[in-house]
Parts: sequence; structure tokens; C-alpha cells
Amino acid sequence: MDARSRRSRESLRTAVLDLASRMPVADVTVAAICRTAGITRDTFYRHAESPVHLLAEALAAEIDLAMEILPQAAGIGEGERALLEHVRRRAAVYRGAMHPLLAAPVRSTLEDSIRSGLLLWAALHPHIVPAAFAGDPSAMRIAVAYAAAGTVGAIEEWLRSEDDDIERAVRLILAASPEWWLR
Repeated sequence: MDARSRRSRESLRTAVLDLASRMPVADVTVAAICRTAGITRDTFYRHAESPVHLLAEALAAEIDLAMEILPQAAGIGEGERALLEHVRRRAAVYRGAMHPLLAAPVRSTLEDSIRSGLLLWAALHPHIVPAAFAGDPSAMRIAVAYAAAGTVGAIEEWLRSEDDDIERAVRLILAASPEWWLR
């Protein structure tokens, strides 16, 4: 991507995150994003399908940065904590994307990011993977999908509770996780 496209994409991401922190994502319009970002509708549609898809992409970029800690993490809880710190920092955005569950593109992005993180964790720590999943990519994808969907459900409940205690949320999510992830 050339420098101009990168600047446009960054302006769009900044604009949608700003607007979505102040109003429900369903109320964020392409026109408002374009005004805030200082770009044209044509440029918007070259980068995004809709405001909610743009929001999901912007959140995914932030989650990817937060998950860069996984290769150096001492335990899966560090990754969970980094993810929840991102969610807490963007709580207004996530709450504005819930009706009562997260909007599908935002939820999907969150699940995909968690899946990627879990697969990376398992690859970095193959000794934790139970025999039932080891050497069976399909079984591992099922286990990861189950864990990712459960984590997103827990995050949605945490957002609804308006409890911003990350350490408590990390403890509860890890306590509900299969024990083998924690080895």
C-alpha cells in the first residue's frame, strides 16, 4: 500500500474510532466518517464496505498490536490481560457496537484475533496440547473456536456489567477455560 493510501486508511480508522466512542456504531454514517477524516466517499469505499466493517478493521489493528506480547508471555493470562486492556480502553466503542451482542463484523474480528492468538500460543507451547488434539488440525480448530467464542461471550458479559476490573475478568475467564490452556 502506498503512503497516501496508508494515510487515508489511518485517517478513516481514527475517525471511525472517534465517532464510535461517542455514539452507537449503528448511528455512525459514511458522511460523518468522511467529514471527520477529511476524505471523500469514493476514498472511503476504496477502503471499507461500511462503517461497522471499518470499525472492525480498526479494532483488529489495535488487537494485533496488543497481541504482539504473546511470543514473550510467561502465561496465557498475559495475552488475556492485554486483550482486556484493549477492550477496556475502547469500552465505549465496544458497548456502542452491542445490541445486545456485538455487531457481527466486530464480534467476528474479536473471535478471529483470539483464534489467531490461541493457535500461536499452542504452536509456541506444543506440550500443552492434549493428545486428543495433537496432530489433528481439525480437532485443534474446534478447540480453538470453542475457546474463542467463549472468550468473546465472556467479554460481552464483562462489558454489560460495566466492571472495569481487568484482573478479576482475567481470573474469571481463565477459571472458565479448559485447564490445558493454562499449563
